[in-house]
Amino acid sequence: MQRVGNPTEERRFNIDLLRAEENIDGLIAALGSEDGLIRQRAALALGDFGDAKAVAPLIRALGDPLTAVREAAADSLAMLGPPAVGPLVELIELPGASERYEEPGAVESAKTVTGPGGLSWEIATRRDLRRVYAAAILGEIGDPSAVEPLVMALRDENNDVRCQAAGALAKFGRGAVEPLTTVLADPDPDVRIVAAGVLGDIGDASAVEPLIGALHDANDDVRGAAAGALIRMGDAAVERLIAATKDADRHVRLYAAGALKYIGDPRAIDALQDLTRDEDPDVRSVAEDALEKIRMVRGEIAPEPSAPTSR
Repeated sequence: MQRVGNPTEERRFNIDLLRAEENIDGLIAALGSEDGLIRQRAALALGDFGDAKAVAPLIRALGDPLTAVREAAADSLAMLGPPAVGPLVELIELPGASERYEEPGAVESAKTVTGPGGLSWEIATRRDLRRVYAAAILGEIGDPSAVEPLVMALRDENNDVRCQAAGALAKFGRGAVEPLTTVLADPDPDVRIVAAGVLGDIGDASAVEPLIGALHDANDDVRGAAAGALIRMGDAAVERLIAATKDADRHVRLYAAGALKYIGDPRAIDALQDLTRDEDPDVRSVAEDALEKIRMVRGEIAPEPSAPTSR
């Protein structure tokens, strides 16, 4: 049986024709189609022309029920670049700004949708979905003006916004290091943990000193996050970690020894040998483990044989 459609509607939403004619208004109208594939293709096409007129409709599409449409809109916003930065930053700074992108009379429903990172949200939270996508897109665009708002978003009430902001900041590299180091003094330990983790992801040597400082943190999880970040720094952190093995704070000595163990640089051997005589038994134990690992890697000692297994 042949399907009878609306010829006018079909011509209006002929995406190939609209793209060929560079008909921005037609493509924007196609974002309102009931056909999800049409909406997806229209969203993708709007990224090709660099027209700022497409920014608001594409931001509206970040709340679409279909993941494919949201992803297409996000890709196109990243391609549009500078014209999209201001509105996306506003979404991060002002959660209520997402309201203006809602269709008049839009009715929420209880459908579950999948968003960035494979996480699921109820469709009723599409306003938050826009903010989550906004953080991720700002990382793709890489405009320096987005760094401070993304750093502020590490304190956002929405956990998914915080996670996407952290991932976005890592893409800014050295440009995000200084703002992130100020966050290492934030009153909220969870924020300090995230900041330390992002600094480790960036891996810039300028973050070593602030992360060494974070080994003094009163919160054990923050100290652990700082140590983990220093481990990822590798060679760039070794000399400063060696110096930290002589710190008066046992926590600093403990985490420095642990980081040196995982980095495995033989330059740390003398300092670790000194720590094997430390007054703190935990520090001594970690230092001994670190020495054993480094020497094993260097072939100075043979690894212990595996225990026999029975069939």
